[in-house]
Amino acid sequence: MNSIVTTKILSQTHQFADREWHYDFRVLFDEFEEVKIKKNVAGLSQRYSKITKDWDSERNSEWICRVYLSAKMILSATLQLESLLHAKQQNLRIVAPYLEYYTFLALVRAVVYTLPEIDWNDGQLAAISHTKAVNLAYDEMAKYDKKKSSDLKRLTLDLKANRELISYCSPSSGDGDLIAHDDIVPTATLLAELAQMNSELLERSIQKNAKEEDCVFLPRYARQLSDLTIEGRNFFDREDRYRLGYLMRKYPLPPNILHVMTEGHVEDYFGAWCADEDDPDVFDPDSDWRLIFNVP
Repeated sequence: MNSIVTTKILSQTHQFADREWHYDFRVLFDEFEEVKIKKNVAGLSQRYSKITKDWDSERNSEWICRVYLSAKMILSATLQLESLLHAKQQNLRIVAPYLEYYTFLALVRAVVYTLPEIDWNDGQLAAISHTKAVNLAYDEMAKYDKKKSSDLKRLTLDLKANRELISYCSPSSGDGDLIAHDDIVPTATLLAELAQMNSELLERSIQKNAKEEDCVFLPRYARQLSDLTIEGRNFFDREDRYRLGYLMRKYPLPPNILHVMTEGHVEDYFGAWCADEDDPDVFDPDSDWRLIFNVP
């Protein structure tokens, strides 16, 4: 028995909108009306069924990669928010616009990677442009609440404007003219949970429609995530190769985002950014893993 199966057996499920969920949502079910959730969850399930009824090893491999990437985007957003809180304590205000915007960019990507109509394009989806990712994610959210989607898209664009002001204009007045905003942690949580909800519906559709013989994780897909070439430079991530190899051997089908996050992976992900020596004044990435998502 592998860790994902064990987690599924031991975890409690939660009832909402006439369905059972593995994840205990913090804000999503409070932000959207239940009737809207029921309607759009049904519609999204039908959208997933169009691909899961025509499932094969290529699609299976693609969607393992997409769920894994979404999970890493949520971990990345958490790390950036933790860094933001530490930077503010240390008066490192110049990095705040970067950390705020890239937190949201990671999370809209997490949502986009879970959308059934968006083409994987042999891994090029991972490099989707900022503008397209923002538009696609908030178009999806608008199905649940148009005003909420519009407000959060405006917030994301304001955060982008703040980052570009600091990056490209370097104002002599410092950060005094940045666009003010409220606490972004609840909003970040909402985006992470939207991606999680999508992944649970995908997983359920796969379990319903896919044939066992098609649940194969092809090695070339794993290489797309662990062996990268950027600007002529090669980057090989041994940790990603190990985690993807585990899925290949032990659980070669797409789980939901929560269940692809093993305790070991989460610990190693944040641990990679720890300081070499203990110092109470140094940033501690282990301070709050669950800032926006209930990671294991």
